[in-house]
Amino acid sequence: MAKHFGSIMDFTRQRNDDLMRAYREQLALASYIVMPDIFQKIADSPARRFWVSEERAAVEVSRMLIGKPFSRMRPNKREMFEEIFRRFLALREEQPGKSVFELVSIIVHQPAPKFYFTARTVGEFIYRIKNGWYDRQHDRYKQDIDGERPPQ
Repeated sequence: MAKHFGSIMDFTRQRNDDLMRAYREQLALASYIVMPDIFQKIADSPARRFWVSEERAAVEVSRMLIGKPFSRMRPNKREMFEEIFRRFLALREEQPGKSVFELVSIIVHQPAPKFYFTARTVGEFIYRIKNGWYDRQHDRYKQDIDGERPPQ
């Protein structure tokens, strides 16, 4: 089932707000600012939720349940799915009547111990947020739906 684009924009906006919250916190805590260090501290700081869709997390949890190995995946994503799976097993004990998707949906909205991004990815996100890249993408999408092609 395809996701509605607005929900992707909502997800992106919420993730970006969470990153900027952590960015402001780390800048306030720093006695001196070295951006690669700040980006690493952001990556390692607690996030408001797991920044993965319910669908993707449910697919990975289902794969783990039947013992399928991870597809080629970066170590931080693997670590995130392992944490989601650990929480899934515990929650399934408490709520055995719920489906994988229902349980995973609860879990991905719980606070996460970290962002599970690399420092480089955090830096790219922060740069794009600060430079309005996401706003331009949203405007381009809105023009497309209104039947107007954005200028090339």
